[in-house]
Amino acid sequence: MLRNGLMAMLLVAAGACATTGKPDAKAPQAEKPLAGKAYLRQEDLAGKEARVIDERLGVPALKRAEGKGEFRRYAFLSCSLIVILYPDDKGKVRVQHLDAAARVSGDPKPDLDQCLARGPAPVGTS
Repeated sequence: MLRNGLMAMLLVAAGACATTGKPDAKAPQAEKPLAGKAYLRQEDLAGKEARVIDERLGVPALKRAEGKGEFRRYAFLSCSLIVILYPDDKGKVRVQHLDAAARVSGDPKPDLDQCLARGPAPVGTS
């Protein structure tokens, strides 16, 4: 009985992985590399003080205090740019981590370099 139950579960699991072989029309296309000058690079933001980020990126779509740190989300053309700031050993709040998140839930994780290169979304499109 246990063996039959295990076989049934394996068959169901295998069936769930099956595909039709046809590409999904709604599947997001891979980002094409940006030709030309990049708007930003990671080096432009990494380790910078909060005031420099404010000057460069403006007001974030979301800003949240997390202990002594700060989480910020900025709307960019091809992603949501995530900026994590924490005080350094001298107490200056600086960028400690950068990441790119999909703008729409369920979309694939965007490449951070491509996100930065494309630049911010127009104001009001967070």
